[in-house]
Amino acid sequence: MQLDWIGWDLGGAHLKIAAFSATGAVAAIRQYPCPLWQGTSALETALEQAFRDLDGLTFGRHAVTMTGELVDWFPDRVEGVLRLVAIMAERCGSDRVLIFAGRTGFLHPSEVSHDHAAAIASANWLATALWSARQIGDGLLIDIGSTTTDLIPIVSGEVCCKGYTDHERMRYDELVYTGVARTPVMTLSKTVPFEGEWTTLMAEHFATTADVYRLTGELAEHADLMPAADGGDKTVLGSMRRLARLVGRDFESARPTAWRYLAHFLRECQIVRIHRAVERQLSRDCLTAEAPWIGAGVGRFLVRELARRQNRPYQDIESLFPGVPKTASGSCPSLRSPRSGPHSPMTNWSVADCAPAAAVACLAQSMLGNA
Repeated sequence: MQLDWIGWDLGGAHLKIAAFSATGAVAAIRQYPCPLWQGTSALETALEQAFRDLDGLTFGRHAVTMTGELVDWFPDRVEGVLRLVAIMAERCGSDRVLIFAGRTGFLHPSEVSHDHAAAIASANWLATALWSARQIGDGLLIDIGSTTTDLIPIVSGEVCCKGYTDHERMRYDELVYTGVARTPVMTLSKTVPFEGEWTTLMAEHFATTADVYRLTGELAEHADLMPAADGGDKTVLGSMRRLARLVGRDFESARPTAWRYLAHFLRECQIVRIHRAVERQLSRDCLTAEAPWIGAGVGRFLVRELARRQNRPYQDIESLFPGVPKTASGSCPSLRSPRSGPHSPMTNWSVADCAPAAAVACLAQSMLGNA
């Protein structure tokens, strides 16, 4: 198969890719663990796996966005940006790679300098927002991933954000550092109800939100790629054991229902945090009552829940991308790469899970044409 554009989203914990054929169809959606805080070798390993999975395809051009420059492996974000750009240029061919620099547009790797680092750093949210704004008139884009939540109002086809950098976006609640897989549970609440009493949570990295949503039954297995907090089994029992440690107990000291109740309370704490950020965006009074909530990310099941509670229409971001086949029910099936087997953990990724990668590829194609 001839590929037109491949979108790459270089995260601090995951590498995400979205490949589109020359006809505009989605050819592959993938996510790989990529703990960049351990060094750039993590990215190189993930890239090697990605190219193995896409073996047999004829590559076109590569559009790259990133957040991985944030990791503390790099002395600062400028160095992180420059290093990640260099790795992609070397691995994919510098003449075939373009770097997303936000509203500046796309830059060839040879054009990237210290002066461009601020526009390139952590701009993946803007790729998703700009593509979404081209497809809809009004809406609130909410991308809930494994680590963070992005909230971006779109009004009359324009991205109406107040911040750009991570610092600015956190200041305006357009970036909330909470997600459905990697967030330490101890950050969700200081106290929890347990056995009829309020109990303080230990300030220890004993469990993550992947444990919470494994117990509520909402987290897809493929969405949790990183090791558990204790390095143990990523099972219902393992999650119960990890949550039990947070209240100073052992799993066997209470019935399984007690740990499930605890998980549902923690789920509510996270929803409340995101809801507060939603309300702050609504207080700007720029969205109509009919504007939908656009759900993206592996945690978009929470966006659907927020929309239901606020009596807002919900729209999955997959509907905004071309070449995504629809089932009879109107939903978008999962897509697999040419070499994925029926039992491969990589067969369940959707465009919505890797929205920035898909968005940066579609933006590049629409702005720059075919390879």
